[in-house]
Amino acid sequence: MDMTIGDLIRFNEFLDSTIDLKNLDEQFINLRQTELEGISQHTDIKNFPLIALSYAKLMELTVFLAGKYADNCQATDFGDLMVNPRHIDVCILNSQFIKEEYGVAGSIPLWFKKQVRECTGCQYSEDLGKMVVNPSLLAHFVDKGLLRKIVKKERHGRLSDQFRDYVPYDAQSAFSKEIERVNPTGHNPVKELDLSKNIGKGLDVAPWLAQNTVLNVVQSCLKSDLMNVLSEAMSEDYLKSINIRLEKAHCTLAYMNMGRKIFVNYPYDEQVPIAEWDDINQNLCHFTLDGYATVQSEFDRIHSNPKYNSRLLNSLLHKSPNKPDINIQKNCIKFQCHLPNPKQSAVAGLLH
Repeated sequence: MDMTIGDLIRFNEFLDSTIDLKNLDEQFINLRQTELEGISQHTDIKNFPLIALSYAKLMELTVFLAGKYADNCQATDFGDLMVNPRHIDVCILNSQFIKEEYGVAGSIPLWFKKQVRECTGCQYSEDLGKMVVNPSLLAHFVDKGLLRKIVKKERHGRLSDQFRDYVPYDAQSAFSKEIERVNPTGHNPVKELDLSKNIGKGLDVAPWLAQNTVLNVVQSCLKSDLMNVLSEAMSEDYLKSINIRLEKAHCTLAYMNMGRKIFVNYPYDEQVPIAEWDDINQNLCHFTLDGYATVQSEFDRIHSNPKYNSRLLNSLLHKSPNKPDINIQKNCIKFQCHLPNPKQSAVAGLLH
């Protein structure tokens, strides 16, 4: 048996045997995703259908969990699963050095992102103004003195709270701001200032962050990560079924939030009228793992008969592995989620 096939069989058997629906959470799926990425990195093209279906099983767990969070109005957990990146780095720019050495007069964050884009080429992308770059590619910018430091963002904390102590304290600026706040009276024309209370607050944190930092998404949210892998591997009908269920979960969470403005524990509060129960049941997700079972069934059929064409897969994956076309090769790259470490030569000439 092919080593990759053996690894995939063991992975799926372990996945099936360890699912605990009561305690299922994002971390469990994260761990399984990391394991599957390790298997898929060096896989042969003939194994793509089984790799794709294994990722689809993780997607099915993610959809199920999204529905569970929506039904219970767990907005933070739902947001982490669907929107909130799992890892963002805050790149703190050496602004004074950049101004003096490179004569940058405009936006330093925009200038820096341009340097990274020119250095990394096709490995550079952005998401809502944030860089999406392998962090290993940024080490060179630390060595060149363009970056003071790279700090991982706290997932649920505010940037202004986390980085308040990073803002250089300007006593004169703090003094001027405090004077501006004074409302003099005839008996008290000057307010006694206690600048010791302003340490870390002399400058507004938000403007400093905007002028001196760049955000880099190291790991996007689980839903986006899995959809990125599956977008060209699965059939349009399957992807549509995923999106329909995720949209249902979004609507359910909105419905639950509205209900909790009236009842603290809506819809489980005893004071919720019985007349609303039918409407409540129609709006809740009540997701099951039927989709997960369907994907596993297709996995088993392909494993037994490699020539079987699954209706869940993109037809490109059924092409002969002996003559892969460019689209199939593109799918291969999608499965291999980890970018390789950059060669020194790739960045050696940057900014010289």
